Amino acid sequence: MKQITEENWTYTHYKATDFKAFVSIGGSPELGSDGFIYMATILDSNENEVLQKDFESINAVCDFLNTKYSDLWDFIDARVAKKEGGCDSCAAH
Repeated sequence: MKQITEENWTYTHYKATDFKAFVSIGGSPELGSDGFIYMATILDSNENEVLQKDFESINAVCDFLNTKYSDLWDFIDARVAKKEGGCDSCAAH
């Protein structure tokens, strides 16, 4: 099963028909010297924010998203090119 990890979080996400779940990053002066926070972000099909939950570590946000969505939504790797038409896609059949 493919999951979001600390190595791939910048280019992967989970996708449902009308929703997208991914890791985003933000800042907060209350969180120590680096001030970074990781956020589980859910957008609807119009890119409106539905949910945003803060985490202090990349592992924690990845665990949250993987536990909640890996069994239900499609895993998307943005590095993989989309196939459009031609024999590989069966679009002509």
